[in-house]
Amino acid sequence: MLAGVEATEEPRPQAGPSLNTVVALILAVVGLGIGLEPLFDNSFFTHLATGRIILDGGIPRADPYSFSAPGAAWTVQSWGASTIYALIDQAVGLIGIRVLVAVCCVALTQLVWRLTSTAVTLSGRLLVAVPVVAVGWGYWVERPLLLSLVLMMAVLFALEDRLDPRWLIPAMWVWVNVHGSFPLALVAVGVYGAGRLLDRERPTLEIRIFAWTALGTLLGGLLNPLGWRLLVFPAQLLQRRDAFAHTLEWQSPTFSGLDERLFLIQLLIAVALVVSRNRRWRSILPVLVFGALSLQASRNIVHASLIMVPAVTAAAAGLGTIDGRTARRVLRPVQIALVVLFVLVGLVGLQRPDADLSGYPVDSAAWMREHDLLGPRDRVLTRDFVGNYFELRYGPDQVKVFFDDRVDMYPTRVIDQYEDVRSEDGDREGALEAIDPSAVLWDTDSPFGDWLEDPDNGWTIVHRDPGWVVAVPPGSAAAGG
Repeated sequence: MLAGVEATEEPRPQAGPSLNTVVALILAVVGLGIGLEPLFDNSFFTHLATGRIILDGGIPRADPYSFSAPGAAWTVQSWGASTIYALIDQAVGLIGIRVLVAVCCVALTQLVWRLTSTAVTLSGRLLVAVPVVAVGWGYWVERPLLLSLVLMMAVLFALEDRLDPRWLIPAMWVWVNVHGSFPLALVAVGVYGAGRLLDRERPTLEIRIFAWTALGTLLGGLLNPLGWRLLVFPAQLLQRRDAFAHTLEWQSPTFSGLDERLFLIQLLIAVALVVSRNRRWRSILPVLVFGALSLQASRNIVHASLIMVPAVTAAAAGLGTIDGRTARRVLRPVQIALVVLFVLVGLVGLQRPDADLSGYPVDSAAWMREHDLLGPRDRVLTRDFVGNYFELRYGPDQVKVFFDDRVDMYPTRVIDQYEDVRSEDGDREGALEAIDPSAVLWDTDSPFGDWLEDPDNGWTIVHRDPGWVVAVPPGSAAAGG
């Protein structure tokens, strides 16, 4: 630089965002929309109710909710999630749980998009990520399952050598204590490792990951208030598969609903990509194994949707010609608009009701409480999901339920009685005699609802709401009121 001459530099042009950044923002907006939906899941209701019990007096070891199986041994597998829900609810209310769900959903969209980065091209990444998020729209709900999906992403990043596998020790400890799907992590690592072996490569990475995953799982099953029971719980579920014969999520998907059809599209895309573009077993085997598991039981769909991502990403690498990594100044306004949209979606979403109870007989339950038909000594027969609602709304000290969706806990006789009542060709009279209900709260658009309406069966309808009836048995004092 010459003395006395002031140096001047031309301002450097500011680079704009890339197409990859724009897509990430779009997916974040979608994830936020998914996560801020009002709470509605019946299983979540019991998880939150149980969390309240845990905060008040510790983890229950026996069923506190039912009159059909009082005191039956109960392993609260998701005690950690229940405690988290209850703590948030106690601190800020249900809106805090909705924020937690939203954070998880946004995180999943970003992690999925980041996991596809090795495909490089925009077309390849979109073909992998978009179906996963589409499936998530129906499955990413407020159950503890959602927490397990975030933890599964840690396993997948480790499998791609993008996360130190030692982080899987705390991740698996948490997973064991929030949801019973933790064995899927070990299965996923094993399948990817087997694929590498079939490709005649040393599965050094997978062996390391399996070791850390197994260690975290073992510690999670030993260092907790319930002890080793958490480790054997998934095996106990498999031993009672007959108890889940009528539970939809344990049955093979029928692909009649949009959620299952979206997964079928994802699965077909995955098969097409790995067969046509990457015939390596490390890509083929995860799609085959977890595709088959999802076809066996619809409850496996949501995990399979994520576990297939690394395999399909490898097959989609280089698909198309658009490099989404290139910064483009022209995309700056788009980036700003998407950030503003993200904020607006968040603000609007937070203004919505915290819970959607439109599918539950809220008014009928309130009427029954007013007329002394729904109390701690009453034996009210109702749908399983209504039992979950009762547990959250009233608690075990005010209302006892006949049945809820904790099928793993109930004796087989109770499950059979419930199925006999609700099915069209079951032994309804025999089941009702065994249950001896003091009242029935049932939906009208059902075989049992039609049966209750028939005066020849002796039951008296004492209250009606849109879609629901309250009926009492012959000889009931309420029938004369």
